Amino acid sequence: MFHGDVAKGASSALQGITNWCRAMSDYTKASKIVKPKLLLLTKKEAELKEAENQLEQAKNELEAVIKKKAELDDMYAEKQAVKEKMQADANKLKRKMDQATKLIDSLADNKVRWTESSREFAAQKIRLAGDVAKASAFVSYVGPFNSEFRNLLENEYFQGDLEAKQIPYSENLKLTQFLVDESTVGEWNMQGLPNDELSVQNGIMVTRSSRFPLMIDPQSQAINWIKNREKELEEYKYIFQLTNPNLRDALKLPLMDGMPVLIENVENEVDVMLDPLLEKQIIVKGRTKLIALGDQQFDYHDNFRMYMTSRLPIPHWSPELAAKTTIIDFAVT
Repeated sequence: MFHGDVAKGASSALQGITNWCRAMSDYTKASKIVKPKLLLLTKKEAELKEAENQLEQAKNELEAVIKKKAELDDMYAEKQAVKEKMQADANKLKRKMDQATKLIDSLADNKVRWTESSREFAAQKIRLAGDVAKASAFVSYVGPFNSEFRNLLENEYFQGDLEAKQIPYSENLKLTQFLVDESTVGEWNMQGLPNDELSVQNGIMVTRSSRFPLMIDPQSQAINWIKNREKELEEYKYIFQLTNPNLRDALKLPLMDGMPVLIENVENEVDVMLDPLLEKQIIVKGRTKLIALGDQQFDYHDNFRMYMTSRLPIPHWSPELAAKTTIIDFAVT
Protein backbone atom coordinates (compact mmCIF):
# COMPACT_ATOMS: atom_id res chain seq x y z
CA MET A 1 0.00 0.00 0.00
CA PHE A 2 1.10 3.56 -0.64
CA HIS A 3 1.74 4.60 2.92
CA GLY A 4 4.47 6.65 4.53
CA ASP A 5 5.17 4.03 7.18
CA VAL A 6 5.91 1.46 4.46
CA ALA A 7 8.12 3.91 2.53
CA LYS A 8 9.97 4.77 5.70
CA GLY A 9 11.62 1.33 5.64
CA ALA A 10 13.26 2.20 2.38
CA SER A 11 14.08 5.88 2.97
CA SER A 12 12.97 8.58 5.34
CA ALA A 13 12.88 11.01 2.45
CA LEU A 14 10.59 8.71 0.60
CA GLN A 15 8.30 8.73 3.60
CA GLY A 16 7.95 12.51 3.38
CA ILE A 17 7.29 12.37 -0.35
CA THR A 18 4.77 9.62 0.18
CA ASN A 19 2.92 11.59 2.86
CA TRP A 20 2.94 14.71 0.60
CA CYS A 21 1.58 12.71 -2.32
CA ARG A 22 -1.16 11.25 -0.16
CA ALA A 23 -2.01 14.75 1.15
CA MET A 24 -2.13 16.19 -2.37
CA SER A 25 -4.33 13.30 -3.43
CA ASP A 26 -6.66 13.91 -0.49
CA TYR A 27 -6.66 17.67 -1.22
CA THR A 28 -7.48 17.05 -4.87
CA LYS A 29 -10.34 14.74 -3.97
CA ALA A 30 -11.60 17.17 -1.33
CA SER A 31 -11.26 20.23 -3.58
CA LYS A 32 -13.38 18.55 -6.19
CA ILE A 33 -16.17 18.40 -3.58
CA VAL A 34 -15.59 21.68 -1.63
CA LYS A 35 -14.72 24.08 -4.45
CA PRO A 36 -18.13 23.83 -6.20
CA LYS A 37 -19.71 24.32 -2.81
CA LEU A 38 -17.58 27.42 -2.20
CA LEU A 39 -18.50 28.77 -5.58
CA LEU A 40 -22.14 28.05 -4.83
CA LEU A 41 -21.76 29.76 -1.42
CA THR A 42 -20.30 32.85 -3.05
CA LYS A 43 -23.12 32.88 -5.57
CA LYS A 44 -25.76 32.43 -2.86
CA GLU A 45 -24.22 35.18 -0.72
CA ALA A 46 -24.43 37.51 -3.71
CA GLU A 47 -28.04 36.50 -4.28
CA LEU A 48 -28.74 36.97 -0.55
CA LYS A 49 -27.27 40.47 -0.64
CA GLU A 50 -29.31 41.31 -3.70
CA ALA A 51 -32.45 39.88 -2.03
CA GLU A 52 -31.74 41.92 1.13
CA ASN A 53 -31.38 45.06 -0.99
CA GLN A 54 -34.66 44.25 -2.70
CA LEU A 55 -36.25 43.60 0.74
CA GLU A 56 -35.04 46.97 2.03
CA GLN A 57 -36.37 48.67 -1.10
CA ALA A 58 -39.68 46.81 -0.69
CA LYS A 59 -39.86 47.92 2.97
CA ASN A 60 -39.29 51.54 1.94
CA GLU A 61 -41.95 51.23 -0.73
CA LEU A 62 -44.30 49.63 1.82
CA GLU A 63 -43.78 52.50 4.27
CA ALA A 64 -44.47 54.99 1.49
CA VAL A 65 -47.61 53.07 0.54
CA ILE A 66 -48.75 52.95 4.21
CA LYS A 67 -48.15 56.71 4.54
CA LYS A 68 -50.02 57.34 1.31
CA LYS A 69 -52.84 55.09 2.50
CA ALA A 70 -53.09 57.06 5.76
CA GLU A 71 -53.25 60.32 3.77
CA LEU A 72 -55.92 58.83 1.52
CA ASP A 73 -57.84 57.57 4.57
CA ASP A 74 -57.79 61.09 6.06
CA MET A 75 -58.87 62.55 2.74
CA TYR A 76 -61.61 59.94 2.47
CA ALA A 77 -62.87 60.73 5.98
CA GLU A 78 -62.88 64.46 5.15
CA LYS A 79 -64.69 63.92 1.88
CA GLN A 80 -67.09 61.54 3.61
CA ALA A 81 -67.89 64.22 6.20
CA VAL A 82 -68.45 66.74 3.40
CA LYS A 83 -70.67 64.23 1.64
CA GLU A 84 -72.70 63.58 4.79
CA LYS A 85 -73.07 67.33 5.40
CA MET A 86 -74.12 67.88 1.80
CA GLN A 87 -76.56 64.99 2.12
CA ALA A 88 -77.97 66.48 5.33
CA ASP A 89 -78.24 69.91 3.67
CA ALA A 90 -79.91 68.29 0.68
CA ASN A 91 -82.40 66.49 2.95
CA LYS A 92 -83.04 69.73 4.85
CA LEU A 93 -83.52 71.64 1.60
CA LYS A 94 -85.86 68.93 0.36
CA ARG A 95 -87.93 69.21 3.53
CA LYS A 96 -88.08 72.98 3.09
CA MET A 97 -89.09 72.55 -0.52
CA ASP A 98 -91.80 70.10 0.53
CA GLN A 99 -93.02 72.52 3.19
CA ALA A 100 -92.87 75.42 0.73
CA THR A 101 -94.83 73.37 -1.78
CA LYS A 102 -97.45 72.57 0.84
CA LEU A 103 -97.53 76.24 1.88
CA ILE A 104 -97.92 77.37 -1.71
CA ASP A 105 -100.69 74.86 -2.20
CA SER A 106 -102.44 76.06 0.97
CA LEU A 107 -101.91 79.72 -0.02
CA ALA A 108 -103.49 79.02 -3.36
CA ASP A 109 -106.60 77.90 -1.50
CA ASN A 110 -106.64 81.20 0.42
CA LYS A 111 -106.10 83.40 -2.62
CA VAL A 112 -109.76 84.41 -2.85
CA ARG A 113 -110.00 85.22 0.86
CA TRP A 114 -106.76 87.20 0.81
CA THR A 115 -107.81 89.12 -2.24
CA GLU A 116 -111.01 90.06 -0.47
CA SER A 117 -109.06 90.97 2.70
CA SER A 118 -106.75 93.17 0.63
CA ARG A 119 -109.72 95.01 -0.81
CA GLU A 120 -111.22 95.39 2.66
CA PHE A 121 -107.91 96.73 3.99
CA ALA A 122 -107.75 99.29 1.20
CA ALA A 123 -111.30 100.36 2.00
CA GLN A 124 -110.46 100.46 5.72
CA LYS A 125 -107.55 102.82 5.02
CA ILE A 126 -109.98 105.19 3.33
CA ARG A 127 -112.33 105.01 6.34
CA LEU A 128 -109.53 105.34 8.88
CA ALA A 129 -109.63 109.14 9.10
CA GLY A 130 -113.32 109.11 9.99
CA ASP A 131 -112.87 106.24 12.45
CA VAL A 132 -110.01 108.03 14.22
CA ALA A 133 -111.98 111.29 14.36
CA LYS A 134 -114.95 109.47 15.83
CA ALA A 135 -112.79 107.67 18.41
CA SER A 136 -110.99 110.90 19.36
CA ALA A 137 -114.27 112.73 19.87
CA PHE A 138 -115.57 109.80 21.91
CA VAL A 139 -112.57 109.83 24.27
CA SER A 140 -112.62 113.63 24.56
CA TYR A 141 -116.31 114.38 25.11
CA VAL A 142 -118.51 111.47 26.22
CA GLY A 143 -116.92 110.75 29.60
CA PRO A 144 -119.35 112.77 31.77
CA PHE A 145 -122.44 111.04 30.31
CA ASN A 146 -124.21 107.75 30.95
CA SER A 147 -124.52 104.94 28.44
CA GLU A 148 -127.67 106.30 26.77
CA PHE A 149 -126.22 109.72 26.05
CA ARG A 150 -122.90 108.24 24.95
CA ASN A 151 -124.69 106.18 22.31
CA LEU A 152 -126.65 109.27 21.27
CA LEU A 153 -123.47 111.31 20.83
CA GLU A 154 -121.68 108.53 18.99
CA ASN A 155 -124.43 107.43 16.62
CA GLU A 156 -126.13 110.73 15.90
CA TYR A 157 -123.91 113.72 16.59
CA PHE A 158 -120.45 112.37 15.77
CA GLN A 159 -121.63 110.15 12.94
CA GLY A 160 -123.90 112.86 11.59
CA ASP A 161 -121.05 115.36 11.59
CA LEU A 162 -118.88 112.92 9.59
CA GLU A 163 -121.68 112.43 7.09
CA ALA A 164 -122.24 116.16 6.78
CA LYS A 165 -118.55 116.69 6.04
CA GLN A 166 -118.54 113.64 3.71
CA ILE A 167 -115.73 111.95 5.64
CA PRO A 168 -115.71 108.15 5.09
CA TYR A 169 -116.13 106.06 8.26
CA SER A 170 -116.98 102.48 9.26
CA GLU A 171 -120.70 102.18 9.91
CA ASN A 172 -120.46 99.20 12.29
CA LEU A 173 -117.33 100.37 14.11
CA LYS A 174 -117.20 99.24 17.75
CA LEU A 175 -115.07 101.84 19.46
CA THR A 176 -114.00 99.65 22.37
CA GLN A 177 -112.49 97.11 19.97
CA PHE A 178 -110.97 99.91 17.89
CA LEU A 179 -109.25 101.54 20.88
CA VAL A 180 -108.15 98.56 23.02
CA ASP A 181 -107.34 94.88 22.51
CA GLU A 182 -108.91 91.94 24.33
CA SER A 183 -105.79 91.11 26.36
CA THR A 184 -105.75 94.61 27.87
CA VAL A 185 -109.45 94.36 28.72
CA GLY A 186 -108.78 90.98 30.34
CA GLU A 187 -105.98 92.56 32.40
CA TRP A 188 -108.37 95.33 33.52
CA ASN A 189 -110.94 92.71 34.53
CA MET A 190 -108.31 90.98 36.68
CA GLN A 191 -107.60 94.35 38.31
CA GLY A 192 -111.27 94.73 39.25
CA LEU A 193 -112.81 96.67 36.36
CA PRO A 194 -116.17 95.13 35.30
CA ASN A 195 -116.43 93.64 31.82
CA ASP A 196 -119.51 95.58 30.67
CA GLU A 197 -119.31 97.98 27.71
CA LEU A 198 -119.62 101.15 29.82
CA SER A 199 -116.80 100.14 32.18
CA VAL A 200 -114.50 99.24 29.27
CA GLN A 201 -115.22 102.65 27.73
CA ASN A 202 -114.32 104.29 31.06
CA GLY A 203 -111.08 102.29 31.22
CA ILE A 204 -110.19 103.49 27.72
CA MET A 205 -110.79 107.13 28.63
CA VAL A 206 -108.74 106.82 31.84
CA THR A 207 -105.74 105.29 30.03
CA ARG A 208 -105.94 106.98 26.62
CA SER A 209 -106.87 110.57 27.44
CA SER A 210 -104.10 113.19 27.43
CA ARG A 211 -105.75 115.02 30.36
CA PHE A 212 -105.79 113.71 33.92
CA PRO A 213 -109.04 111.85 34.69
CA LEU A 214 -111.63 113.19 37.16
CA MET A 215 -113.96 110.27 37.91
CA ILE A 216 -117.53 110.35 39.22
CA ASP A 217 -117.40 107.27 41.46
CA PRO A 218 -120.18 106.96 44.07
CA GLN A 219 -119.87 103.14 44.21
CA SER A 220 -116.01 103.17 44.48
CA GLN A 221 -115.73 101.12 41.30
CA ALA A 222 -113.07 103.37 39.80
CA ILE A 223 -111.05 103.85 42.96
CA ASN A 224 -110.81 100.09 43.58
CA TRP A 225 -109.66 99.50 40.01
CA ILE A 226 -107.10 102.31 40.15
CA LYS A 227 -105.66 101.00 43.43
CA ASN A 228 -105.30 97.50 41.98
CA ARG A 229 -103.83 98.89 38.76
CA GLU A 230 -101.37 101.27 40.46
CA LYS A 231 -99.84 99.26 43.32
CA GLU A 232 -97.50 102.13 44.23
CA LEU A 233 -100.41 104.25 45.48
CA GLU A 234 -100.84 102.35 48.73
CA GLU A 235 -97.22 101.15 48.86
CA TYR A 236 -95.88 104.72 48.97
CA LYS A 237 -99.04 106.25 50.47
CA TYR A 238 -99.65 108.55 47.50
CA ILE A 239 -103.39 108.76 48.21
CA PHE A 240 -104.38 112.28 49.25
CA GLN A 241 -107.36 114.53 49.99
CA LEU A 242 -107.75 118.06 48.62
CA THR A 243 -108.16 119.18 52.22
CA ASN A 244 -104.61 118.05 53.02
CA PRO A 245 -102.76 121.21 54.07
CA ASN A 246 -99.44 119.73 52.92
CA LEU A 247 -100.73 118.55 49.52
CA ARG A 248 -98.26 120.64 47.54
CA ASP A 249 -95.24 119.27 49.41
CA ALA A 250 -96.69 115.73 49.26
CA LEU A 251 -96.73 115.94 45.46
CA LYS A 252 -92.99 116.67 45.26
CA LEU A 253 -91.68 113.08 45.31
CA PRO A 254 -94.23 111.51 42.93
CA LEU A 255 -93.75 114.44 40.51
CA MET A 256 -90.00 113.97 40.57
CA ASP A 257 -90.04 110.13 40.40
CA GLY A 258 -92.87 109.76 37.87
CA MET A 259 -95.17 107.90 40.30
CA PRO A 260 -99.01 107.78 40.37
CA VAL A 261 -101.10 109.97 42.67
CA LEU A 262 -104.74 109.52 43.70
CA ILE A 263 -106.76 112.43 45.04
CA GLU A 264 -110.00 111.25 46.65
CA ASN A 265 -113.31 112.88 47.51
CA VAL A 266 -113.13 115.83 45.14
CA GLU A 267 -116.27 117.91 45.62
CA ASN A 268 -117.41 120.79 43.45
CA GLU A 269 -114.06 122.57 43.17
CA VAL A 270 -110.37 121.75 42.76
CA ASP A 271 -107.69 123.84 44.42
CA VAL A 272 -106.37 126.41 41.93
CA MET A 273 -102.90 125.44 43.11
CA LEU A 274 -103.29 122.33 40.91
CA ASP A 275 -104.18 124.29 37.76
CA PRO A 276 -100.61 124.33 36.34
CA LEU A 277 -100.51 120.57 36.88
CA LEU A 278 -103.92 119.99 35.29
CA GLU A 279 -103.00 122.20 32.35
CA LYS A 280 -99.52 120.63 32.19
CA GLN A 281 -97.74 123.96 32.17
CA ILE A 282 -94.32 122.31 31.93
CA ILE A 283 -91.23 124.53 32.07
CA VAL A 284 -88.22 123.14 30.17
CA LYS A 285 -84.75 124.22 31.27
CA GLY A 286 -82.10 122.34 29.33
CA ARG A 287 -82.79 118.67 29.98
CA THR A 288 -84.81 119.38 33.11
CA LYS A 289 -88.60 119.71 33.20
CA LEU A 290 -90.17 121.79 35.95
CA ILE A 291 -93.68 122.67 37.03
CA ALA A 292 -94.71 125.55 39.29
CA LEU A 293 -97.20 124.85 42.09
CA GLY A 294 -97.93 128.05 43.91
CA ASP A 295 -94.65 129.88 44.52
CA GLN A 296 -92.48 126.77 44.23
CA GLN A 297 -91.08 124.82 41.29
CA PHE A 298 -90.78 121.04 41.31
CA ASP A 299 -89.01 118.62 38.99
CA TYR A 300 -91.50 116.95 36.63
CA HIS A 301 -91.19 113.38 35.29
CA ASP A 302 -93.09 112.44 32.13
CA ASN A 303 -94.35 109.22 33.78
CA PHE A 304 -96.21 111.13 36.47
CA ARG A 305 -99.96 110.42 36.44
CA MET A 306 -102.74 111.75 38.62
CA TYR A 307 -106.20 110.32 39.22
CA MET A 308 -109.03 112.22 40.91
CA THR A 309 -112.29 110.72 42.16
CA SER A 310 -115.51 112.08 43.59
CA ARG A 311 -118.23 110.26 45.49
CA LEU A 312 -120.84 112.85 44.47
CA PRO A 313 -123.37 111.24 42.10
CA ILE A 314 -124.15 114.56 40.40
CA PRO A 315 -121.27 116.99 41.00
CA HIS A 316 -121.50 120.60 39.87
CA TRP A 317 -118.15 121.22 38.25
CA SER A 318 -117.35 124.36 36.33
CA PRO A 319 -116.78 124.32 32.54
CA GLU A 320 -113.21 125.45 33.22
CA LEU A 321 -112.54 122.34 35.32
CA ALA A 322 -114.13 120.16 32.63
CA ALA A 323 -111.76 121.69 30.08
CA LYS A 324 -108.72 120.93 32.23
CA THR A 325 -109.60 117.32 33.05
CA THR A 326 -111.26 114.29 31.49
CA ILE A 327 -114.49 113.81 33.43
CA ILE A 328 -115.62 110.18 33.43
CA ASP A 329 -118.85 108.87 34.92
CA PHE A 330 -118.29 105.51 36.67
CA ALA A 331 -121.69 105.64 38.40
CA VAL A 332 -123.62 102.37 38.14
CA THR A 333 -127.26 103.00 37.15
